[in-house]
Amino acid sequence: MKRQVYVVAGAIIKDGKVFAAQRGDHGETKFKWEFPGGKIEPGETPEEALARELKEELKINVKVHELITKVVDEYETQVLHIDTYRCTLISGEPTLTEHLAMAWSNKDELDKLNFSKADAVTLEKIKKEYL
Repeated sequence: MKRQVYVVAGAIIKDGKVFAAQRGDHGETKFKWEFPGGKIEPGETPEEALARELKEELKINVKVHELITKVVDEYETQVLHIDTYRCTLISGEPTLTEHLAMAWSNKDELDKLNFSKADAVTLEKIKKEYL
């Protein structure tokens, strides 16, 4: 039986652009672009987990807003449950601590980034409703 992994991701939207980061060379989605976030710890709400993860990974403070999408994606070793929320930047500038690269992208620029297949639905919704 595959391991079930629950993660939250943040689509940080500012001035008609959304923030994305490129993963490192580990895991089944290595080098893919993503909306950053991470695992929910016991006792945390998804919103609390997302704010904590973005502070740890990118050194920023965000306000977590509504849920954009809930996606389930199956990989060789795990089933990934990804809840993506709209976020706004409160303070700090994104600083890479775990990712290889970062970008603020408009609707057209997003298509040039190599996201994992799990993010397809989320990308379309963000492009249609938020950018």
